[in-house]
Amino acid sequence: MSELLAIVAAVLAGGGIGAALAWWRLAPRREAIERLARRGHVVHELAEGDVENVAEELERIAEVEPNDATVFLALAALDRRRGRVERAKALHRTVLASAELAPELRVAGLVGLGRDLLAQGNEQAAVGALTRAISLAPRSVATLESLAQALEQAGAWERAAAAWERHEKLAPARRRRQSRIGRGHAIAGQALAALHEGDPFKARKLVERALELAPDSGHVWTARARVAAAAGAREEALEAWQRAWELAPAGAQVLTAEAWSWAMEEGAQDELLERMQASLRTANASSLVAALAERVARRDPDQAAVALARVASRSPAAALGLIRLRLAQGPRDAALDASVRDAAMKDITPPMLVCRQCAAPMARFGFRCSCGAWDSAVAVEDLGPRRGHDPGRSRP
Repeated sequence: MSELLAIVAAVLAGGGIGAALAWWRLAPRREAIERLARRGHVVHELAEGDVENVAEELERIAEVEPNDATVFLALAALDRRRGRVERAKALHRTVLASAELAPELRVAGLVGLGRDLLAQGNEQAAVGALTRAISLAPRSVATLESLAQALEQAGAWERAAAAWERHEKLAPARRRRQSRIGRGHAIAGQALAALHEGDPFKARKLVERALELAPDSGHVWTARARVAAAAGAREEALEAWQRAWELAPAGAQVLTAEAWSWAMEEGAQDELLERMQASLRTANASSLVAALAERVARRDPDQAAVALARVASRSPAAALGLIRLRLAQGPRDAALDASVRDAAMKDITPPMLVCRQCAAPMARFGFRCSCGAWDSAVAVEDLGPRRGHDPGRSRP
């Protein structure tokens, strides 16, 4: 019996040793599987938009794998997205300090650092980081795009145009249109710079080229209007102002005011009003309707009232404009009570603007968002499906 027990004990001991050996051999594979599972979980949460949980998961992974630069690069990008730009910048610089960093990760670190610096408004330093990235990866489309955007933000329009041209040569076919539009914006910037420097002939040539590349851009048509106005090309300026406010309805208040100032200097108020009336007939964006109706009401209050009524249900500014217009029309609207009259005397907060590309709020209208998107400003009250290429007009 004792011999039997000894044999059983030996078998169990052998089995235990075998199991231990199997565990030891499989442990690295199991750890790798667990790492993949954690990373898969991160990807899933990111796809679901759960940014905070993704950040926590990445931080846990970073604690376990402190030498994995990819985790720190991902965490830095996420920090920038969450507004923690200083920490993102510190993480990118920590990664870049490693002498053994793989070339592709060094490029990613430099691009990330460049984007951090751009987010802080440090355009010159951003251009430096991104130029270094391009020297390491001269055929990287994403890096070229970031460099072009940094050059735009720095006002280096000629270099930005060159970067977009190079981007177009390297980008896949589906993205080349974006390259051409980017180059059009950069050339429009060159045109305005030439105008500022007192060279209207050069400005005119540049803006014509910009229009060929980006024919549906409110920014480029505004540049065309300013160049034409400076050259005394009255009809061209009138057409360009109309195209500008139709293509950039979120900026209509600013654009119509600028166009009106020019028209007063040129004695072209009647022609400009005709353009405004033509746009108002089909305008659907509330920002554009409110801006145009304010001017058109002087000539045709009925047309202005019809247009304002069309968008009043979603636009406080249009509703207020409609009340004021009816009060100004006199006796036939005398039934409006005192509370309505009091409301008409109050100022209305301008509509909130956001970037259609990144959804970031915009404190004031601008043709370019800090994310790099052009012609992306939209009033929150006008958010909805795009209506073709002309956001200021309704479909016929």
